[in-house]
Amino acid sequence: MLDEPTLWDLVSTEQIAIEDVAVAVDAYLADPTTGEHPLDENFSLDLADAVTQHASAEQIAELTDSHAPSRRMAVRSALLMARPTRR
Repeated sequence: MLDEPTLWDLVSTEQIAIEDVAVAVDAYLADPTTGEHPLDENFSLDLADAVTQHASAEQIAELTDSHAPSRRMAVRSALLMARPTRR
């Protein structure tokens, strides 16, 4: 495993439940300025930074204009590419 695994790596190895990713997506969509968000007892992720770093500029611009499934998928993809921090 990498020293700094992505959220996807952690989900794939069952260290973080996919349901926790859905909660993080919901938290970001409710408030796009959400910073550190606990994923579980071991990891957290700065949601706003993750989306800014991993979603394309076009995706970010469209997040408020696109329909809900597209927004969710863009945010979910960005979060899964991010590298959570150990708490």
